[in-house]
Amino acid sequence: MIDAIGGAARAPGPFVYAPNANLNAGTVHGGQRVHNGSAHEGRRLREGRVREGPVPEAEVRAAAFGYARPDWFGTALEELKQGPLFLVGRPGSGRRTAALNLLRECCGQGAPLRALDSVTQLDRWQPTDASARGYLMDGLFPSRPLGPGVLGHVRSLLKKAKAHMVIVLPDDATLLRRLEQDLHVSPTVCVPPPPAMVFGSHFEAVVPDQRERERLLSALHQRHELGDLLVPELVPAEVVELVTAIVTADGDPNALGDLGARLSYRAEREVPGLMEQLRGDPDALAFLLAACVYEGLDHRLVREEADRLLKLSEGRLTAVLPGTDSQGAEKTERPNPDFVFRRSLTELLHAVRAVRQEREIRAEGTYAHSVEAVVFVRHRQAEAVLRHVWREYGQLSELLVEWLREVKRSSELAWSAGRFMGRAASWGGGRRALRHIQALAESERMTSRLIAANALGIAAEDPVMVAEVRYRLRRWSLAADFRLRTTVAYACGAEFGLARPDLALQLLHDLLRGARGRRDEEGHADDDKVLLAVRVAILSLFQAGHEAEVFSRCVEWLGTEQGDRQQLLSLFGQLLQSPQWFVRKLADEAPESGQIVEMIRHALNAESSFEAACAALLRWADWGRWDETLFRAVENLFAALARSMQSGEFRLFVEMNEKGADGWAGLETARASLNRWRTGEQWEAA
Repeated sequence: MIDAIGGAARAPGPFVYAPNANLNAGTVHGGQRVHNGSAHEGRRLREGRVREGPVPEAEVRAAAFGYARPDWFGTALEELKQGPLFLVGRPGSGRRTAALNLLRECCGQGAPLRALDSVTQLDRWQPTDASARGYLMDGLFPSRPLGPGVLGHVRSLLKKAKAHMVIVLPDDATLLRRLEQDLHVSPTVCVPPPPAMVFGSHFEAVVPDQRERERLLSALHQRHELGDLLVPELVPAEVVELVTAIVTADGDPNALGDLGARLSYRAEREVPGLMEQLRGDPDALAFLLAACVYEGLDHRLVREEADRLLKLSEGRLTAVLPGTDSQGAEKTERPNPDFVFRRSLTELLHAVRAVRQEREIRAEGTYAHSVEAVVFVRHRQAEAVLRHVWREYGQLSELLVEWLREVKRSSELAWSAGRFMGRAASWGGGRRALRHIQALAESERMTSRLIAANALGIAAEDPVMVAEVRYRLRRWSLAADFRLRTTVAYACGAEFGLARPDLALQLLHDLLRGARGRRDEEGHADDDKVLLAVRVAILSLFQAGHEAEVFSRCVEWLGTEQGDRQQLLSLFGQLLQSPQWFVRKLADEAPESGQIVEMIRHALNAESSFEAACAALLRWADWGRWDETLFRAVENLFAALARSMQSGEFRLFVEMNEKGADGWAGLETARASLNRWRTGEQWEAA
């Protein structure tokens, strides 16, 4: 289930903790170079970006890798030192990358950074982390415009905390006009550097050796001129795509092929012609749509889904009705009125002499929504086609939702379908943008709810849509319908929750308390499914690098009895299966080590969690033979447990004495404690 919700584990299979070991977990091929292949190697997972909470140092380093500084970088850096910097740019212009590099330069390399979501109310905001030196805010909430007084308050808070803030904004004319009129500030426009500059900087970072770069470029020059490929309209993400293609080819001209035709910046302009070419071919149309949604998966699976879509369409992908009826009588061929590609939105707009408006944000009601945000980004062919047909052909959207709602149980299919559903929410906009996701969340099928959870994480990347996503998740977490609450748990363990660990843990806490209260009621037997989903989500958050937050919440919930004690301890026993964080804290005798020992003690003395906790600790002791840090951690832990040997510790030490071998960490401590008990020096176990 962790793999299905796209959690931190990401890779299926058992957890292996073997420092300095030489393991082969896959097929090995190659000459003097060893490559471990995975069954999921073709599936490129999305890079996680924290949008609420601490920004990992790895994300900051990734943003700095091969970064080409634009001309405006120095001026923006000076403005950032004076107060909050407003950074504006269109999608693909590298706004977030530039913001992270500005904060890194201004705050110092390695300085802690935090991300803030667009729903953060700056008039009530207070820096909660004294160590944080930089804040990256992803958008402003449209229904709560930023006033001069609030801006001054934020400036004073940042100055007092010796911190800096970058506010990243979309290139929206209405929002920018409001900022200039109300705040008298001119946002910095994120204009990416020339493509040639981006190419040189990133290429040099990926391939530091000059001779190797010349070798790779020599293969390119046999078929292309680099200047012809680096057209002015390329955005940094597309330049990185070009560098990746050149490096992947490894100097082989045949592997490069027609690189100009492969690059994604041409995809958007070719979509209308492609759709017109396939207009009279329902088989090809169905296969095109299936390939776009499930790009990168096995061709047999894509063909199977295309056939299912064609059958489900019931003739709606056929442009012309046949010249014979069901009895074989001759009839005149005529256009199919149900053909989903019959009239595009563009054709209808031209028919009434209408035009597409610029993206407009309306803030009426509980949350903001966008109206007709028609912005095409030249990126991958699949996204270009799907975005085109979703907006241009309104009848097709219901067919696609109906098609994806019945997708078979598969983590690959659920992940791809959820990604598409999430993007479609922002493409449609409006007050009912998430209605197709809610229909999935209310489904009886677990796969549909997993798709909805993944879709909510993708939809929440839109600064306008995130408020509605959060609103719905909070409401669903308190709903009577177990299906909605299960979807909330899945979302907390997937993209949405991993980017917002604090909010995810709050929602999971609400689910735990609600399930505890309902489980004994008649008609609420399905709450066990909610509890299972909650446990998986918490484990996913823990494995994603939010160990301290998850552990502190577990301690808090257990101490205040705000959850089912047996459930919490059973969950903690599962967390012990991922030992790295616990090991570091116990080995270094960190401030958290005392709480860790107490939680382990509670888990050992509860019947529901003893088996899992005991098995995990025995594995730690075994692995400690080859890891000095783990050995020290287990020794410290067992010494603390031996000071008050209750029944749980006694059972652990008995298991240790029976199964342990020479060299196991903590073995001598366990045996010594048992000897003291047998000689009457220690009586607490009784």
